[in-house]
Amino acid sequence: MSDLTRLQVRNFRALKHLDLKPDRKANLIRGHNGAGKTSLLESIFLLSRARSFRGGDARQLVRHGEEAASVRATVAGGGGVLELGVNIQGRRVRALLDGKKGIRRAELARALPVLNLDASVMDLVDQGPERRRLLLNWVTFHVEPAFHAAWTRFRRSLKQRNASLRAGAGVGAVTAWDEQFCQSAEAMEKQRRAMAGRLRPRFQRIAEQLLGLRVGWEYDRGWPRDGSLARALHDALDGDRKLGATRFGPQRSDLVLHLEGAKARYLASRGQQKLLAASIVLAAAELLNEAGIARPVLLADEPLAELDAEHARRLLGAMWAGNHQLFITAVDAGAFGKEFEREEFRFSGGALV
Repeated sequence: MSDLTRLQVRNFRALKHLDLKPDRKANLIRGHNGAGKTSLLESIFLLSRARSFRGGDARQLVRHGEEAASVRATVAGGGGVLELGVNIQGRRVRALLDGKKGIRRAELARALPVLNLDASVMDLVDQGPERRRLLLNWVTFHVEPAFHAAWTRFRRSLKQRNASLRAGAGVGAVTAWDEQFCQSAEAMEKQRRAMAGRLRPRFQRIAEQLLGLRVGWEYDRGWPRDGSLARALHDALDGDRKLGATRFGPQRSDLVLHLEGAKARYLASRGQQKLLAASIVLAAAELLNEAGIARPVLLADEPLAELDAEHARRLLGAMWAGNHQLFITAVDAGAFGKEFEREEFRFSGGALV
């Protein structure tokens, strides 16, 4: 379990001062456009990742006219109570955990697992593989304790190998990284492939309930199926040197989504893309909870936009059924049932009213 029991925000985006004690099940945040609803969700995401889901310069997170911003939270879980914090000043973002400074992002992520259904969630379906890969990494990180170390070693060897390729280094300088690259890649890939297998039936069940269509995915590991990674690197070396980048490896992996047997990114409508993306996120939340790792926080920014009434009802039902703490924004609360009004916060001009 990891429930957010208190949230305090100072001078963050549109929010000047905020002190909330959220409901552990569902929190509906409503208000007009520009009132600060998305900023509230963004502040929770910041506590888990030490960065914004909108990207950009950290200075943009500080309220106009102020020098610094801060977000604080109390998180209650099976291990007791934790105090999380993030301070922003200039370009510097500093995280705190129970008052300790110099906290790494991995420590924040473990303390407060957060999944996000933001306005760009459809990128999970209609864009390239990066966001799908990042989500799979995130789930594997939480469920498999050894994944982070293998991923860190892999990223280091990939960075060094690519630097050698860009510099036009000789064959020996490039291939000097291949052994470490392959060992770390295969270690993390074994865990990630297993996680994709565990996620898939959950994703299929949720997506088919939401869309009423046949769905699935094919996991592409990032190098040819019929050979080893070492062989793929060897055979591709001349091309890699010309390109200045490593073309094979888990940095190229993907979850290729299918809808009714065709690739979803080419077939699905905007509403179907949203439901497919939501299904991936909900499957990830379900897996974390069932694995006994954590009860995640789920952020949903205007989740019913672009959905008809029936599909909106199905998505609300799926979000309510999951064992996670919900924070949902809406301009109009009319489409939400009484369940989502157990703890409702109304915003106006960046403040609660």
